[in-house]
Amino acid sequence: MQIPWNLPVKLSIYAKDRYSVVFPVLIKCPCCNSAVKLKRHGFYERNALANKRCYRISICRYLCPACLKTVSLLPWFLLPYFQHNRNTILKSLRESFRKTTAAVGRQLAAFYHKRFLANIPAIVSALREQHWRERLPADKNKGAIKIVRRLNFTRASETTLAEVNSLSNRILANFMARSF
Repeated sequence: MQIPWNLPVKLSIYAKDRYSVVFPVLIKCPCCNSAVKLKRHGFYERNALANKRCYRISICRYLCPACLKTVSLLPWFLLPYFQHNRNTILKSLRESFRKTTAAVGRQLAAFYHKRFLANIPAIVSALREQHWRERLPADKNKGAIKIVRRLNFTRASETTLAEVNSLSNRILANFMARSF
């Protein structure tokens, strides 16, 4: 399981030195909900593409002593299973809906466009659950641009683990998922 996490430093600083970050102590397992302290369980490497630069970053893993499942702290600016960061994907979507030059390749932009259109109902539902009440225009492209603009201001929940695990927060943290 991956938990979205607000990384307190910039991506470039974290990529150079993962020890520049103090990782949080998790005292409740998001998998089994037991009130135990999760143990740090190492790191795994992953690519992060931002501003036409490739970074190799370490993702912190935790192990639950109760259910023996692992949990990863995924920085908020990354989406699970995507190498481009959140801002690059949102910029690509904005340009795709405005029919201008994409920030990424043509085929990747088309993939992002198609996946985002399929996820719009779930994204709107999650935003409504978080008290977003703006009306969407009848034009599908203008509505999508408005949703993308709103997603630019969405951040990881800094509250309880139960709220992080809520369906609306999971949808907003990974708005490009194939299914929720």
